[in-house]
Amino acid sequence: MKNSYSVKTILRKDKKRSDDTYPLNYLIIFNSNNLKLSTKHYLPLNEWDFEKHCPKGTGNSILKKKLQQEEKLIYNNLLELELSGKPFIKELIKEKCTGGYSRKDFYYYFDEYCKKKFRLLEEGTQYHYTLFRKQLKEYKTNVELDEINIKFIEDFLHHLATEKNVGVSGVATRRKTFSAVLNKFVVDKLIKENPCKHVKVAKEKERTVFLTSSEIERIKNADLKLGNLTEGLNLTRKLFLFSCYTGLRFSDVMNLKKENIIGLKKIVLTMKKTKRTVEIPINQWALKMLVSSKIRTKKPKELIFDNRENVSVNRDLKIIAKIAKIDKLVTFHVARHSFGSMLAKNGVQPFYIMKLMGHKDIRMTERYVNSDEEILTNAMKTVKFN
Repeated sequence: MKNSYSVKTILRKDKKRSDDTYPLNYLIIFNSNNLKLSTKHYLPLNEWDFEKHCPKGTGNSILKKKLQQEEKLIYNNLLELELSGKPFIKELIKEKCTGGYSRKDFYYYFDEYCKKKFRLLEEGTQYHYTLFRKQLKEYKTNVELDEINIKFIEDFLHHLATEKNVGVSGVATRRKTFSAVLNKFVVDKLIKENPCKHVKVAKEKERTVFLTSSEIERIKNADLKLGNLTEGLNLTRKLFLFSCYTGLRFSDVMNLKKENIIGLKKIVLTMKKTKRTVEIPINQWALKMLVSSKIRTKKPKELIFDNRENVSVNRDLKIIAKIAKIDKLVTFHVARHSFGSMLAKNGVQPFYIMKLMGHKDIRMTERYVNSDEEILTNAMKTVKFN
């Protein structure tokens, strides 16, 4: 089948920049598909002729000529590609028409990396890569592989901290994401070494937050009547308390189905994050919540709880903590920590806590043993020094 193709320059009205200019792209249309390539030029709206697809005004005459020449060059490259008999696919067209630029374009290889990597990652982890790309693109529109060095990375991270007000942990996460990508680029021999290895970032002091039994009770009894926020707050409280009683992560609570509840006696499921299967006996508090969620009338594949976004839940928890007069940073994951802490407080051995929480390493479980202020206080009451 004969290939069809055309080339024209367009102004991207959907990509407005901070200086009120817009990027110009070469638009290649081929076999009902399209590919946009950056011209590395930018113009305000009033200097672009949308009908003729070219700059207007005598001040842009040189740019207009340059773009027209490049359009002809791209078209000739497409003609050569067709005559070579090679398939008309986006990757080959991009490589042919950019003179090998795609081999240097960081974003091109980053996107290729993500296409494969995302099949193995949970949505939460995918978000870190998506956010990293967005913030790097805002920092620098075009990035070539050979310009990524220690200074570039340090400047980017400094930009995030000072211009974007990204916190210590956020900056550390961006560096970790950057490093993971560059490690793959080293393996693929796109770059010789990973400069991220030599970039240090401040470490946020690790602090595991737990709720005491009295604090959990205060959340349970908090008056959440706040107009149109009431329904969402009540759902968030239900999800949070269920996690306190079972130790399940947010993703596992939201994906919990009736088929995971065996005879109303235990929860059996494969955790999304670790892929480990856990069996959690259902205590009386968790059972009451399952019954109130009408589990008996649900079908096996039906979700137990109504959907609530993670960002909304953590926003709600700040409000709930304030109402319950809890002076701690309460996020959804605090419920899981509190579950582990309650188990330790009630004398459950670390090995069994590890099994119930699906930990891979006993060291992850040790944080719950004698880590709660209430536990330490009660322990000291039993000690006799005479």
